Amino acid sequence: MPTLKPRLLANIIRIIEAEEHVAKSYKRLKKAMEQARRHKKIANRLKKRCFRLGNPKVSTKIYQSGTIKNENHGLIKLPVEVKKIIFKALPTAADRACLGLACKDQAAVYDQLKTEKNKKDYAQHVPKRATDVHRLQMLIRLKPDMPAKYRICYLCLQFIDTTHPDNAGLWGGSENRVSGGKTTKTAMIEGPRCPLCVAAKKLEAAKYKDTYKKYLALVDKVSFK
Repeated sequence: MPTLKPRLLANIIRIIEAEEHVAKSYKRLKKAMEQARRHKKIANRLKKRCFRLGNPKVSTKIYQSGTIKNENHGLIKLPVEVKKIIFKALPTAADRACLGLACKDQAAVYDQLKTEKNKKDYAQHVPKRATDVHRLQMLIRLKPDMPAKYRICYLCLQFIDTTHPDNAGLWGGSENRVSGGKTTKTAMIEGPRCPLCVAAKKLEAAKYKDTYKKYLALVDKVSFK
């Protein structure tokens, strides 16, 4: 069996070592990136950067494009004035948004109502601004149509992908305390909390320390753009 020349053998060994080094470096970098991304999400919760509150919107591109497939439905045939009365009889902004998401025609009516300044003819008081409770109401109504892997966090008010590695860990709070679709401030305190919010709460207990400020400052330097 022929033997390899020393120089060729040395090159092969060098290539093998380089491949092993690249593989190890990739694993270390991947782990560091995952940890940095997770800490970024935790810091965003500490700084309340998870989302911006606002009334649910339906893009005009959605309901102005294409045709209305269910144009023969009884609800579609109603006069616009009657459709608006139905919307105004609904108790919450979340209810109106869900009806607006039902089809293109309802989306158009929902969008028209949002531009009206007079809110006195609604069945219930219409708040001037969206609140955390309004967002929670919307999440609760959307939950039945979401894939099973998504779970509502009552603290950061988001659908959390339970299969994503960033969201690994134990949940806090109680599902039983919010059974029946409770959407109150108390529910936001007692309801399920995602692992990232649990981690953020633990860190927040030490917010008087300089290390806490350094932690947030360091995370702010991390960018994944």
